[in-house]
Amino acid sequence: MSCIFQFSRILPTLSFKLFLVLFLSIVLMFTVYAGVGNSMQRRILEQQAQAEAARHGDLLRQGLYSSMLRNERERTHEFIESTGAEPGIEAIRIYNKQGVITFSNVGEEINSTVDLRAEACYVCHASSDPLTAVTTLERSRIYRKPGSDYRVLGLITPIHNEESCWSADCHAHSADQSILGVLDVQLTMQTVDLAFAVARGQAFTLAVTIIFMAMLVMATIIYRAVYLPTRKLRRGTEALGAGDLDVQIDLNRSDEFGQLADSFNHMASSLKTADAELRAWSQTLEQRVGEKTAELEKFHSQMMQVEKAASLGRMAATVAHELNNPLSGIVTYAKLVAKRLNRLLPAGSERQQVCDNLELIRAESMRCGEIVRDLLTFAREHAAEFKPVHLHDLLDRALKLVAHHIELGGVEAISRFELTDDLVICDPDRIVQALIALMINSVEAMPDGGLLTVRSSESPADVGSRVILTISDTGIGIPEDVRERIFDPFFSTKDETKGVGLGLAVVYGIVKRHEGMISVESAVGKGSTFTIELPRDPADAKPGKRSMLELRVSR
Repeated sequence: MSCIFQFSRILPTLSFKLFLVLFLSIVLMFTVYAGVGNSMQRRILEQQAQAEAARHGDLLRQGLYSSMLRNERERTHEFIESTGAEPGIEAIRIYNKQGVITFSNVGEEINSTVDLRAEACYVCHASSDPLTAVTTLERSRIYRKPGSDYRVLGLITPIHNEESCWSADCHAHSADQSILGVLDVQLTMQTVDLAFAVARGQAFTLAVTIIFMAMLVMATIIYRAVYLPTRKLRRGTEALGAGDLDVQIDLNRSDEFGQLADSFNHMASSLKTADAELRAWSQTLEQRVGEKTAELEKFHSQMMQVEKAASLGRMAATVAHELNNPLSGIVTYAKLVAKRLNRLLPAGSERQQVCDNLELIRAESMRCGEIVRDLLTFAREHAAEFKPVHLHDLLDRALKLVAHHIELGGVEAISRFELTDDLVICDPDRIVQALIALMINSVEAMPDGGLLTVRSSESPADVGSRVILTISDTGIGIPEDVRERIFDPFFSTKDETKGVGLGLAVVYGIVKRHEGMISVESAVGKGSTFTIELPRDPADAKPGKRSMLELRVSR
């Protein structure tokens, strides 16, 4: 069954079809060649037999010449009988012009008459006037003798009336009679036919052998030159179709199959390169999608922050406006009442207690006023006064304003100004306000003293167009659970007497209005670093980087 299955797979292949066409062509050519060769060989053998018969006829005629000339019938008859007994001679007979057999090695034929219209006589007697001369080939005939299974070659040799015949005293032939009779020699064709059959069998055997050898040679050539390359090409295409992009067809040939294999290998290499590029592009695309998703989420949180800040800002503006006037009145009247009590009441513990209470009312009212002022600062979208300033001057100004606070906290301040060109366009008062708020926060984060570092540098991402300000401390750091909320309005880790949580929210608003970014890195117990990145000119800030807040946490 496996052989049948393999053969059924080979049948439709190009190699088998090519082999079958070549094989049938060779068989056809050998068949035609054998047919033509056999026909020519038969003709040659027959011609040789006819020539042999002609020589026998001439020898017989010459041998009978003297006995017939002297009319020695007994001697003539003996010569014919002895010669007719030779191998290969079927019959020898002489008959006269009328067709009467006068001599024959077959005794029962003597004095019988032959049919002048028979195959042996038809050549000369086809017309009313018999021919007096015919060629040797025309005088011979090959026919199958009735009642036998072999052929016979018959040759007729005319006996001419020569001068020695009609001038002799023993003959009564006239001089005008040209033919006296006919010598008919019949030779058997068994030997010739047998030789032809043997030659034909040998030729057939040789032809079959040559065809078989040619078939083997063709099969080998087609197998190596056609079948193996096509099988490699088919397996290569099947492997490539199955997804194996590393497949290569090894055909060290310079013909069409080799060129096809080279083209296939080049195509497979190109597909592999394209697939690798697509995979890399897909991974890059996934990474970029993830990055953009994170950016969108960050931007969404920023928008929520902005929206929340805007809503709180509107509410804070309303509350600040409604509280500002009453608080101013409380402070003013507390001062007036304290002055009157100092004039009206005598000195003593009672007056002192009342004055202390009035001072407490004034101080708390002033603190409420500061809160209201912070609310107005956070909520008010006042027109910024942008102008070119030197950033280092603003840093020095902020450090001088918080110098007393730094000294009281036992903090050491270090400034590292690394900008070679510190000219920027900004609202100097708002920038100083933001710097002061960050510096005070850093000092308050170091209750036992520490190191405050103020630094300026170029932005590594946008050299020449953006600057970076960093304020670092070695304080207590920002707890992990509150790091992402430090820029929220009204969020604070301090007690109620030290603020309401608007300082960093105000800083965020100032940086936002300057189209900048603010970020924080902090570790509990190690300190915090606030980084502000500002464009040298807010009007040239890139839209993709405007009003962004980045919170980076170091653990």
